Amino acid sequence: MTRYINGLVFNSETRSFNKQSFQVQGQYFAPSSTTSEIDIDLDGYYITPGLIDSCSQIGLAEIGIRWEGDDSYEFDSHLDYSVVDGIYPFDAAFQKAISHGVTASHIVPSPKSLVGAKTAIIHHTHTTVDEMVIAKDIAYSFSIGHQAKSTFFAEKRKPLTRMGIAKILRETLQQIQQQEPLIKKIVIRAHKAVDLEFIDRLQQEFKSTFDFHIIHGTEASLLQGTSFNTVIAGPTFRYIEHNEMMALSPKLYRQLSQQHTPFVFCTDHPVSSTSHLTLEGCLAVREGLTRQDVLYALTTGAANFLGIAHKTGTIRDGLLADFVIWDKHPLNLDAQVVATFIKGTKVYAREEGFSE
Repeated sequence: MTRYINGLVFNSETRSFNKQSFQVQGQYFAPSSTTSEIDIDLDGYYITPGLIDSCSQIGLAEIGIRWEGDDSYEFDSHLDYSVVDGIYPFDAAFQKAISHGVTASHIVPSPKSLVGAKTAIIHHTHTTVDEMVIAKDIAYSFSIGHQAKSTFFAEKRKPLTRMGIAKILRETLQQIQQQEPLIKKIVIRAHKAVDLEFIDRLQQEFKSTFDFHIIHGTEASLLQGTSFNTVIAGPTFRYIEHNEMMALSPKLYRQLSQQHTPFVFCTDHPVSSTSHLTLEGCLAVREGLTRQDVLYALTTGAANFLGIAHKTGTIRDGLLADFVIWDKHPLNLDAQVVATFIKGTKVYAREEGFSE
């Protein structure tokens, strides 16, 4: 039993930092008691739940490797594909992620896949994928627009238009619907307003079966009056890869907030590095969002959206002890991670002398 005392701990209910103590026993946060085996004084440090990247290809698209390390998509996709079967647990990006306070990611196939795969949420450490998995079969994933079209164009295969993509997507959803699916969440990558409007139509057509959510949503502000479920927004810190992204800007976060559209943050690693997740939050603050709301969306809000709030995302008794110690407020640009813990185990420390 280890007790951490005097730290400024992020309270997910009040969305503020309060000086308090918490205890860890084994893999979990434990109820406070007057006795503990070890006391760690965190006076002057900020403590948050581990950050969660709500859309990433980490482990699927290995950094520093060419096509041999890219398992992020299949041309001829299938509903039974699962990202769990393609994740490489020794991707060097995992260590970089935990050194920046990101302890978990929602793994989604590449935007090149019209029909993607069943997604999963994983921790960023352990030696086997099965040990890393927090939850699997979270959502069915799809991608529409430029990237999906270009995949088929390169193969000189149909569909080559949005009409053809829409037909395949509808037929696929109907196929899933007929199977009385256990997975209800649908995530669709889309940037352009025409594609977002199509997703809105799908919401109306399949609302009794599925919950639709958008990844990216770059031109969402152009569709005034359209109601979307949660948007996995971003990344906005990236290069403009194609014409559909010309409107890409951190203003997206302010626009979604003004439209009262719920959203969480992502890097879509390796599109933007997982280490840039807090930078996305800082950009949102620059656009007028409060640091409290941004930090909530990076932790508890993401866990709620992904359906894992009963396991992680909050510093609370009974949950997995995934937490990060920072030298400053995490949304200060010069803040650094002092130590990262996953399931109660220290997996990163900036200084060798930092004790557990």
